[in-house]
Amino acid sequence: MKPLAIYLAFVFIMTTTMTNASTVTLKTLLQTAKRHNALSKSLDQRALAATAQSLADTASDPLTLNADTAKAVPNSTPSGYEYTIGLSKNIKLGTIQTQERQIAQLQSQASRIEGEKSVLSFRNTLKNLYHQHCLDREKYSIIKQSYRDFLTLYKKKKKAYQYHEISKTELMQLASEKRKLFAQLEQNKMLSNISKQKVLMLSGANSNIKTKLSCRDTYPIRSHIRLGNTFGLSKRAKQKRVQSTQKMIKRYSHSLESFSINGQYGKELDVDRYTIGVSIPLNFSSSKNEHARAAAMHKASSIEYAYAQTMKEKKALLFELKAQLKSQASMIKTLSQNYKAYKNKLLPLIKKSYDLGESSVIEYLLNRQKLYALNQEIYANKKAYYTTLFNLYTLSENKD
Repeated sequence: MKPLAIYLAFVFIMTTTMTNASTVTLKTLLQTAKRHNALSKSLDQRALAATAQSLADTASDPLTLNADTAKAVPNSTPSGYEYTIGLSKNIKLGTIQTQERQIAQLQSQASRIEGEKSVLSFRNTLKNLYHQHCLDREKYSIIKQSYRDFLTLYKKKKKAYQYHEISKTELMQLASEKRKLFAQLEQNKMLSNISKQKVLMLSGANSNIKTKLSCRDTYPIRSHIRLGNTFGLSKRAKQKRVQSTQKMIKRYSHSLESFSINGQYGKELDVDRYTIGVSIPLNFSSSKNEHARAAAMHKASSIEYAYAQTMKEKKALLFELKAQLKSQASMIKTLSQNYKAYKNKLLPLIKKSYDLGESSVIEYLLNRQKLYALNQEIYANKKAYYTTLFNLYTLSENKD
């Protein structure tokens, strides 16, 4: 292949690679998840179904058609057929129908608001997974750099062995450590790829292998988190349910609720008969509405008591999560300081001592392993921190 053709092929490959590769931010992921989230769509459809059902349940009764026929055989007159046909309808008085629809609508709104908790939980789960991946990727990057540094050392010591400056046992120990570091590197690379694909698949974003998550928009690690209107969704849902019970009390406080009107035409041999009638239920003659009002009042009290108990439990858990978050942030700070001091001060001294032959390869490798263990502990605590953080946002019903 000619040099120009090789160059053009290289440019084409690089252009294609850059075109296919994309970087996705957390904001973009959340927007994509909102468009593709079946949970939100399910809640919307459930709300529409509840609205349609409430309209059906509170709709006025249809007209009733009554018809019958009979054969009359009188003693003194000729026999013949008789028939009657009529219409009847029940009509609700005043605002009964409006109140019934308001009751159903308030209950539907309460259910929809409570459903928002599931959407909020999903968003926070996605945020947590995003942060978990960013930690996996950062950890992989550090291990990759550590492996490269060790590889440089290994090559140097391999040459030293060729010049009989170190023993074969020492070189074998270094080779064993190199293989171990490479295995750790591959494992963390796999974990980083898996956590990325999990985020992309859950959000509904393009899961192309070249897609990269930004990780420049992760939440900082802080000891104290400011929460806005805590338990806002629970409060609004409770208010809607209490309002529905208040509407129920008014609904069953009417002395007259409805009346039925009917009209009928009858043919009795040679007589035409026209009938118009009205029937009115007398509610004062029954305790039905009285019991219905009592049930509504007890339901209102039950809602208030259940809400108060739930708030006690949530506030206690919220206090626990805040304390846990503070403890985790403090631990991360301490571990990070120890890691930084160990890496930048102690380990270079140990490496220098090893290079000068003042310490053994075992001592050097043990100290490297201790550094790796410190790094593992830091990332384990960071992962736990973000899990606690987004559990805190979910519990408190805060988006951020």
